[in-house]
Amino acid sequence: MGKITLEMLAKSPSHTKKRRDETVQQYVRRLTHLYFSEKNIDEIDNLHHCRNLSVLYLYDNNIAKIKNLGFATSLTHLYLQKNEITKIEGLDNLRRLSKLYLGSNSITVVEGLEKLESLRELHIEKQNLPRGEKLLFEPRSLEALSKSLCVLNISENNMDSVEELRCLKNMTQFFTENNCLSDMKEFSRVLVSWPSLWRLELTGNPICNKKKYRDRVIVMSRSLVMLDGKEINETAKRFLMNWKASRDARRRQRKQLHFLEGGASNLTSDSSNVLSNIPSLPPILGLPSADEGYMINPGVNPFLYEGVVAGGPQSLALPRGTKPFAAIMQARAPNSTLLNRKPVEDVSQSRFPNIFAPPRPIISESNWDTDSDVHSGPPVSLQT
Repeated sequence: MGKITLEMLAKSPSHTKKRRDETVQQYVRRLTHLYFSEKNIDEIDNLHHCRNLSVLYLYDNNIAKIKNLGFATSLTHLYLQKNEITKIEGLDNLRRLSKLYLGSNSITVVEGLEKLESLRELHIEKQNLPRGEKLLFEPRSLEALSKSLCVLNISENNMDSVEELRCLKNMTQFFTENNCLSDMKEFSRVLVSWPSLWRLELTGNPICNKKKYRDRVIVMSRSLVMLDGKEINETAKRFLMNWKASRDARRRQRKQLHFLEGGASNLTSDSSNVLSNIPSLPPILGLPSADEGYMINPGVNPFLYEGVVAGGPQSLALPRGTKPFAAIMQARAPNSTLLNRKPVEDVSQSRFPNIFAPPRPIISESNWDTDSDVHSGPPVSLQT
């Protein structure tokens, strides 16, 4: 038996029962599910009678080519695993297809899926690949599936990298068992790109032999619920997440400290370089004099300057001209009041004379009866 005939369609087990008054063609037209697994079928044919077909089981047969399915515009599930298919083709019209099973065939490249805008599940595990080769993905097909695909099974396909699958943003379940994945950093970048992933199967990859593999993978994905067939304990997950947060905080602090230390050292080296480039000033050969036109601190009291600075025992007296220093400064700065300042005591007395006035003499009250201007005779009688 190699082809599908109309009699096979009529006898196919189905939930739809044939009515007494309808023909075979009418009955076949109403069929929505067809079960043709393990029938030694080697060619897909004569299915165009089933206009309402939505689910087609053709696994465990000898089919080598996908064809004659252009009519099945209502098809949503297609099971073609365990056949002899070498290329994905003939699916352009299946715009409603949501689940495609192609496991255990001889497909080397995932292609021909550009038009399947509704595809949510792709199962393409255990391909019979040439020795030393791995399953490849066509970029156009990946781009077409980037928004719709949620479940992907690529187990046992010699895969050593899955970074090209990062574009599948809505991934929820990923099966990649018994492959050659070994790079934990690369795999972490992929997991970060899948914020909705809740199931991950990695058993049989070299990456599983790394230290604390399970804990590290759990920390990589906040949405993960099941890993390698085991449910993730929520308490353990919360503990690992808190540990990761504290570790990342410490790393950020170390980076900031390193940055600040590096910036300070660079600033010091830069400033030292700048200072080393400043030319040195020539030495002063002698002290300037008043006649040379220099104004030596015009705001200082000239008497203080003459008595302390110029005439101090440890200082050298500046050469003096014929005119006193105050007269020279007054001539050069006629509007300045700095040289006419009065001492602090004089200013204070002029503003507050009563405070700085000498104390008045105090009259004693003990000898008031002997005072000269007081009457010392006998008491004078008062006349009325």
